[in-house]
Amino acid sequence: MLSLIDSSKHVVLIAHEHPDVDSLGSACAFYSHLLRSKTKVTLFCATPSIDQKLSFLPWFDEVTDKFPSDADLAISFDCGSYSRLGIEYEGELINFDHHISNEYYGTYNCIDTNALSTTQVLYEWFVAKTIKINGKMANALYAGLLDDTRCFSAPSCTNAVFDMAHSLIQAGANHALCVEALFHSHSLASFRLKAEMLKRMKIVHDGRVALLEVDQALFASSGAFLRDCKAVVDEVLSLKTVQMALLVVELKRGGVKVSLRSDGVINAAELLHCYGGGGHRIRAGARIMDVDVEEIVKTILIDIQKELV
Repeated sequence: MLSLIDSSKHVVLIAHEHPDVDSLGSACAFYSHLLRSKTKVTLFCATPSIDQKLSFLPWFDEVTDKFPSDADLAISFDCGSYSRLGIEYEGELINFDHHISNEYYGTYNCIDTNALSTTQVLYEWFVAKTIKINGKMANALYAGLLDDTRCFSAPSCTNAVFDMAHSLIQAGANHALCVEALFHSHSLASFRLKAEMLKRMKIVHDGRVALLEVDQALFASSGAFLRDCKAVVDEVLSLKTVQMALLVVELKRGGVKVSLRSDGVINAAELLHCYGGGGHRIRAGARIMDVDVEEIVKTILIDIQKELV
């Protein structure tokens, strides 16, 4: 992979559509690395308007939704499937990811399903290649790790995770900045949405499953966005009896966006695989088109019930 990168004239770094901090943080870290070479590099995301909550990441203002025509190498980050790139690209491609559902669509695939974030995969790759991690790289990598481990609260955090965090802080990562941006910065619209989501929430299957449903009318009345729903579904999983939290969001152009959170007993990625979804054991998602919302909710709840022990 190193020789391919070194021989390329224009490298495009791809964060997935509607990026989270793990995807964009990984791309920003690699961007900072490549700036030290003579290689031409572009930060790309197909989503025209990226969540301003991620503006604390280095090089955020360099992200473009215009894919350069002269690119001869693309590197994707946290994209479990080819469709997540948001662009048709047939050239050489390096695929960095940690999702168990990854489609291995790259020319080279650097996948570690035991890693808790793609930034962890990338950090370990940098270390293995003896690539120096500067302050901006450290901040971007640390942010992705912090978000995907829910501020190190994930049960699967290992010694390697904390060793990585310690190393990145020594290299210049700003813990306070990342925590403030990711966990202590909220809009009024997101609070309005959260209040209504919790009011409408249903607890089913003997209190073991929480169901949250959001339609377009709720987005319009609250002023919130799809991204504001994710923190709510994560929080709901902390209810004492809840083993799985299911979020079903009505999409503007039809169909639904399904997000599933698990306490780890049930594999969320496997459960959503038959719906064309992916992710990993505790967090997974799927975009399901041309369906009746009521019917798809009923079907998924039945599938969850079959898995409950």
